[in-house]
Amino acid sequence: MKQLALMVNFTKPGAAQLAREICARLAQAGLEALVSLEDSALLSPPATALPWEECLRRCDALIAVGGDGTILTAVRMALPCRKPVLGINAGRLGFLAGLERHELSLLPLLAQGAYHLDRRMLLEARLWQEGRLLREDLCLNDAVVSRHSVSHAVEVPVACGDRVITYHGDGVIFSTPTGSTAYSFSAGGPVLEPGMESVLLTPICNHLLFSRAVVFSSEARFSVAIAHDGLALTCDAEPPLALRPRQRVTVQRAEADAALIRLKAEDFLDVLNEKMRIC
Repeated sequence: MKQLALMVNFTKPGAAQLAREICARLAQAGLEALVSLEDSALLSPPATALPWEECLRRCDALIAVGGDGTILTAVRMALPCRKPVLGINAGRLGFLAGLERHELSLLPLLAQGAYHLDRRMLLEARLWQEGRLLREDLCLNDAVVSRHSVSHAVEVPVACGDRVITYHGDGVIFSTPTGSTAYSFSAGGPVLEPGMESVLLTPICNHLLFSRAVVFSSEARFSVAIAHDGLALTCDAEPPLALRPRQRVTVQRAEADAALIRLKAEDFLDVLNEKMRIC
């Protein structure tokens, strides 16, 4: 690698100073940091300021400085140009991050090629109306069909193959193994090892005495017919999109995968213990 584009969430405490230190470390290692013109006043020198589209085109990888939301946004930006992403945690949890604030000494490994690309499956969520495709999103964590702007339970009929399960509650979460530690985890879903290839369906506050998440094959295809107002589609914590009756949401595994850069050897259970304090 020679050039790395920096995307920084400046709302995180200390993120600007952390990004400046990252730029300095990259320069010492003979790597060029590319930043958007909007961020140049805060980060250059030693960074090179360019229009953001040019940063994406020229870079060998993206470095996302922030929390998991910032890393998710960086992954979505990197997908069209097939660039890997290194997350550096400037937030609270940073479960997707490859490095913590105190581990910047590992950045020269990028110049040496001493890194691993961690491939993660994605979900493809599509919104249809009368056979016409209205919107398409790729999700590293999850696609959520849930109640929106109403206080009562909603009806979410989920079709998979010839079977339809109708959930009554706050909605459902379609999650990748990567996303099993995110919203699905908060809704009571299991934790999946991120290298697995599967889709996790987790109900949200389902109005049944027993309501459990279900793990499906990565080949499973889902369809949700929208029967009434008060529902929205949310992909990877992006702003919710209000849904209308007679629309349909389909979810399946995407053809593309995301690539996260790892500069250190980590055991998944150790990461869980450190981030979630589960054991």
